[in-house]
Amino acid sequence: MQKLLLIAALVLFSFKAQSEISGSVGVDFKKNTTTDNIYATKDVDIDISSDVGFASVALITNTNDQVILDEYALGVKSEMGSLSYGDQGDIFIGGGLEVVGADTLANPSDDGESIMATWKNTSARFKFTDSSSDVTDFATLQLKHSIDVGVMNWSGSVDHTIETDNNIFALQGQLPVGTFDVTGVATHDDTLTNEIAYETIVAKNGFSVFVNGDESDWSKNTGAGYKATWKSLDWYIEAGYNLDSEDVTPAAGMSVKF
Repeated sequence: MQKLLLIAALVLFSFKAQSEISGSVGVDFKKNTTTDNIYATKDVDIDISSDVGFASVALITNTNDQVILDEYALGVKSEMGSLSYGDQGDIFIGGGLEVVGADTLANPSDDGESIMATWKNTSARFKFTDSSSDVTDFATLQLKHSIDVGVMNWSGSVDHTIETDNNIFALQGQLPVGTFDVTGVATHDDTLTNEIAYETIVAKNGFSVFVNGDESDWSKNTGAGYKATWKSLDWYIEAGYNLDSEDVTPAAGMSVKF
């Protein structure tokens, strides 16, 4: 409740400060892999930005159709970077389309509140163990850096668990090949049975095709998707396919921006 009141106060303040407000209202349709049913998740995103600060709120519906606060962030910014606090996801590199894909890649948990800082092409995230009891106790540290080498963009990230000293690494390369964009992502997590995993995505004009796998099978999943924008409407449709089980995981969604 305190978080909601704080966010509401910032929204009211933003009107007085004549800040820029934008957002979207959308719905996503996904497959429940346990029940094979297709379910809908509704979401409302609000972003507030001024010359020195910003705030964001993401509300979604859960399986009981209750509205819950999914993510939020409060921060300050400059031309060189930003500093923010909140339940704001993570910065770890991942593959996938809007919903499907990234089946084999290592994926550290993005739950929990954190402090996030950006400076030019470098980002850092300090996730609290429990911010409600101790804001000096951090559970994980993430770092990410991007660099351009010729026409190719490289990004690397690491997720470090402070208590166990475990590290999860990710490397991403993006390269234009003719009229296509080719992206490759690889992760390494020595706590997994298959420590190394990858995903490759080829995209052109809103269409994307991916394939991924790991050490046990370098071609586990494949899939495709398409996304487009029409005026203020964003929409996508896609599906993943497991080459071993032959299971199909469809997904679709749309959102209206304001």
